[in-house]
Amino acid sequence: MKNKYNTLHKYIFDNLSNEYNKETINGLFRSILEPVVSNQKFESCVLVRLLDLNEKEAFIKRLSFSNSKLFSFSDFINPNNIKEDIWGQTEFVIILGQRYSVALLWDYNTGSKESSSSVCLLYNSKFVGEIAKVVLENSLVDFKDLISQYSPDRRENIILNSSINNIASLLSEKNEEILYALAEKDFAINSDDSLKTANIVAEKAKFIAHEIKNNLSIINLYSKIVEKRLSNVSLDDEIRISVDTALKNITSASETISSQINDLRCLSTPYLSDFSIKKLVLNTVLLCEEKAKKAGVDIVVADFNDVMVTSDKVKVESSLTNLIFNAIEACNQGQQVCVDCFVEPKEIRIFVKNNGAKIPNEIKTKIFESDFTTKENGNGLGLAICKNQMQLVSGDINLVHSNDVETLFEIVLKR
Repeated sequence: MKNKYNTLHKYIFDNLSNEYNKETINGLFRSILEPVVSNQKFESCVLVRLLDLNEKEAFIKRLSFSNSKLFSFSDFINPNNIKEDIWGQTEFVIILGQRYSVALLWDYNTGSKESSSSVCLLYNSKFVGEIAKVVLENSLVDFKDLISQYSPDRRENIILNSSINNIASLLSEKNEEILYALAEKDFAINSDDSLKTANIVAEKAKFIAHEIKNNLSIINLYSKIVEKRLSNVSLDDEIRISVDTALKNITSASETISSQINDLRCLSTPYLSDFSIKKLVLNTVLLCEEKAKKAGVDIVVADFNDVMVTSDKVKVESSLTNLIFNAIEACNQGQQVCVDCFVEPKEIRIFVKNNGAKIPNEIKTKIFESDFTTKENGNGLGLAICKNQMQLVSGDINLVHSNDVETLFEIVLKR
């Protein structure tokens, strides 16, 4: 990609969904084009950029028989449609129609694996027309009138797009499960390689952890519903104390399990990929906000320049989550956790700072040891596992200092 901002990356990051594998993206491609190719009376304008036709080729051919105007920005179809190739590996299909408009954008450089990508998927949204105008700005073909004709202004249907993205995420997860099941079967038949066994076990553990987290979310949701409903019910003191204690125990157990799942994610086999450090930090902080809100603690993220880094995205995210959780637990209500990032020529440092209780001098040298914990229900795994796993990918976690003013940890990543 040339040294110019990839204008389409903005929409992939702003409308971020879960990462989807190639099979799911191919399925989404086919599903959003089906109304166009199957209805000969449907008039539309279709913009596509594909780097590899594969099974998509049949749909492109079918489009030539439909009542749609096709503009391609692919080198192998029409290499002269783009003013300047600033989009690198970004691919898209944009459909503009009076009653049906959709945008699907993906870029395998944004995924944590070679075969996965972050995705922008929008149906009947005003942003579909906006994305089409971005393509127009970089096009040698003038289709401005078609954008006006086929893409009237629409109000955002947030519920529709949220629902569609949730369905797509579920389909992607099922695709992953099928792929790993097939890999496991093939391995059992053809190989006795212990490393492959470890990889398969690690991937299965990831899916199990994901399902546990989903169910924990349900438990937490209904705990809050019960708590809210009971606040409006008259109960005698003994029952009230009993119910409050039960709800607190449920919440505590959920948080403990969530923490242990985070440890499991750190134990997975290292997988290096390129990812945006700013996107990772913001997503991780978002995951920690519920815990911070419950504790009455503010999380502040400093503004910093974004860079791409090559490391294990899951391990970095899990390690950062661990540090932020620990920082929140060290704070009292009204105190603050700050997250910042410094980019150096050879290293990237992510800092997590809090102004809560300091770490006593006598345990500063023990906090990264296995089985050491100061938490009543702790297992002593978190920091020890994260440090070990970060070192496996040429990174590290350190305690910079802890005094009466602040406690500061850092995650170090090689550039």
